Amino acid sequence: MGEVYRRTFVVGDLVTIAPDFRNSALDFDFEKYVGIVVTAYEDNEYTVHWTSSPVNNYYKGMWNGDHLVKVENYETEKNKVKRLHLMEI
Repeated sequence: MGEVYRRTFVVGDLVTIAPDFRNSALDFDFEKYVGIVVTAYEDNEYTVHWTSSPVNNYYKGMWNGDHLVKVENYETEKNKVKRLHLMEI
């Protein structure tokens, strides 16, 4: 079996939605959302307060750490994602 990879955070980390996370057939505009981790729970769960929300009028919510990435690591994580529907022109 492959390597297990979990993203973990501490209270105060600035995060955004991980580029490999998909909520529906349409992707979020990932770079638009920045949040701060305000509470850390067991099992890699976090409460994030968003500066702008990925869901209308919902600025605080619980997220799994695997669906988040630190803002400073976003570009590195974005380059790791392989998607068939993206093309360079």
